Amino acid sequence: MTDVLRVQDLRVHYHTPSGPVRAVEGVTFSLKKGERLGLVGESGSGKSTTVLALLRMLKDPAKIEGGQVLLDDVDLLTLSDAEMRAARFARIALIPQGAMNSLNPVMRIKNQLGDTIKYHNGNLGRSEMTAKIQKLLESVGLDKGVADMYPHELSGGMKQRVCIAMGISLQPAVILADEPTSALDVVVQRQVMETLGKAQEEIGASLILVGHDMGLMAQFVHKIGVMYAGKLVEVGPVNDIFEEPLHPYTQLLIASLPSLEGKGVFKGIPGITPSLLNPPPGCAFHPRCPKVMDQCKVKAPVFQEVRPGRWVSCHLY
Repeated sequence: MTDVLRVQDLRVHYHTPSGPVRAVEGVTFSLKKGERLGLVGESGSGKSTTVLALLRMLKDPAKIEGGQVLLDDVDLLTLSDAEMRAARFARIALIPQGAMNSLNPVMRIKNQLGDTIKYHNGNLGRSEMTAKIQKLLESVGLDKGVADMYPHELSGGMKQRVCIAMGISLQPAVILADEPTSALDVVVQRQVMETLGKAQEEIGASLILVGHDMGLMAQFVHKIGVMYAGKLVEVGPVNDIFEEPLHPYTQLLIASLPSLEGKGVFKGIPGITPSLLNPPPGCAFHPRCPKVMDQCKVKAPVFQEVRPGRWVSCHLY
């Protein structure tokens, strides 16, 4: 199966008076049609910056320094601003982290959905538009009456479903979901993820899910990419990563998950994430790594395929 999305050597720096903050450094991965990729890692590892870079929605002082984002062999980084605006939602769509903050509080839901559709398909009549909006809302489990409501009249889960409806409204090839359940309770989280999965399958899109919840990733995605200090340190099929994590950071992330066997025992990862303004020499994880070797402190490991479908950046391999 051919790749729908190929990201090669993506680099994003935040330019500050003290120097560049290397938020994303050499990120490379691919996504097949219908595939779900989960991006995980601690806060500040570069997950959300990567997603915003794919959409070219970064604001100053962030700057894309290099790389390629090939969507069906079209490099999004070479498009003009107008061409990129046309590609958003139509070819690649974002479901944002905070639905509460991403909907306009003084516009009815039908007008917000209608604006997205109208920008890309301005020749729809009023009755066609109404029917399309009602169908969209029903596809994400919302009553058609929600169209006439304002965001403040909806619960958090309903608002998130509206954002999903907006994301799938033009049937994009790739959906980017940036922690879509972060502000929701556990029961609503599950409902929203089921809605997202169903909507994604119905339009045949590929999906990138950003999050911290390894348990959610285990249930939802096909492939996991683990990020640390702006770099991908491991990528592989979800079952393989949980059964045999290769990178010491991935091993510690999975070991920190609560289990029934170790009730009441909380295992964290010692140390803190490094400064991306002055990252440590060699492997960025070496100050916290239980398997650190001398070469880890001076030489950065290469991100390479060590087994079919398993990519890792570690001197152990």
